[in-house]
Amino acid sequence: MEKLHKELKKLLELNETERVSRNRCFDRFDTPFGRKLFAYYRTCMSLKKEITDERRKHKVILRESKDPAEFEVRIINEPIRYQRTTVLPCTVKPYFEGILEEHKQAMAG
Repeated sequence: MEKLHKELKKLLELNETERVSRNRCFDRFDTPFGRKLFAYYRTCMSLKKEITDERRKHKVILRESKDPAEFEVRIINEPIRYQRTTVLPCTVKPYFEGILEEHKQAMAG
């Protein structure tokens, strides 16, 4: 699992500079490990898109999970009674903290 978490962190960092897709990196994602890694990556990209969507006024909470190697991302939107909770490895928590900080600054400025 540790390898998966490190690779996920690298993939998220790579996404900041170039486009990552299953077709473009097919050989990397064509193994059971690669498919699992890509599933985690797609979940993270979905969360990022949802968090930064300016049309929605979500409340986003990052909190500890029952497993110390993981954390929860909770997205809540009370007016439409929507809630999404996802458990991710702690290695990507700084990535989401950065997204939240950037989003907060963009909304304030």
